[in-house]
Amino acid sequence: MAEILDWRKLQVHRDSRFESLEERFCSTKGANNDSRMFSTVKELMVFAALVGYQLDEYQPLEPKIKTTPILLDTYATTGHDAYIYLLALTKASSLDILKDENLRQAIDIFEGYCNSGLKIIDSWIMNNIGEPLVTNIIFNQTLEYLVENE
Repeated sequence: MAEILDWRKLQVHRDSRFESLEERFCSTKGANNDSRMFSTVKELMVFAALVGYQLDEYQPLEPKIKTTPILLDTYATTGHDAYIYLLALTKASSLDILKDENLRQAIDIFEGYCNSGLKIIDSWIMNNIGEPLVTNIIFNQTLEYLVENE
């Protein structure tokens, strides 16, 4: 008999090197009012994954790096797990990616886009280090992309 997978306990990882972004942008990590853009880290991760996808940047997490996980169940409680499945479908050749036995692979795809997105966002911050409001950097970079790709 096949082992039943408890999808709720699957972990969605992010590179721990980006904790400074979490602290800068996420309320749950202590961001101040001037830079708070996201209530939770998972919201930042979804945004980062969408940035990575939109800019066609995909870099899987390195196996030996230190990561921080969030349970898939945490994403599901607010419906944010839908982004994991949608991004997985963009890279997978079949709907089978959404089967229980393939959910780890679907999460890996999301993590790859998220990893790239976090690197991009970090570079935006570093390239605009003199900007007093970090939220302006994110807004301006997103707007610049939209204008360039009309």
